[in-house]
Amino acid sequence: MIIRNSVKGIIIKGNKLLVAEMENNGTYYTLPGGKQHPDELIFDTLKREMAEEAGYVIEPKEIMFIRETFEGEETHRVEFMVRCEIVGEIENNVFKYDDYQVGTKWLNIDNISAEPLYPLEIRRLIKNHYLGKSADVYQGVMNQRSVSFGKNDK
Repeated sequence: MIIRNSVKGIIIKGNKLLVAEMENNGTYYTLPGGKQHPDELIFDTLKREMAEEAGYVIEPKEIMFIRETFEGEETHRVEFMVRCEIVGEIENNVFKYDDYQVGTKWLNIDNISAEPLYPLEIRRLIKNHYLGKSADVYQGVMNQRSVSFGKNDK
């Protein structure tokens, strides 16, 4: 079994959330970010991915959520979801989109529960964060049962 780390950015401006817009049998959204390389620290991965996918220079602030999932019998995925701030834009950026990505978009958080944002449970977590509610940091799925612990207080 392969263990795969990835890191995703949570960027909120006003009442909008930055997402990667994906097209594959319809439109859906994910948090921007991606796979950690063996020689990278998590925050360095996020900086690289945000530049590649969104054209932004960011400053990571805090790990808000950790999510573990299993993809079949072969991959154990650990996702780190990090609150960050945009500190600049990259001029003349050459975007390196993930498979199926067509761009980025700002989603209205007030309507986020109706959006096709994956993983689906992140919609509730982001909305609650926006509303100032605390949430468990660990949002894992272990042995096909959901577990969570460790409050993320605002």
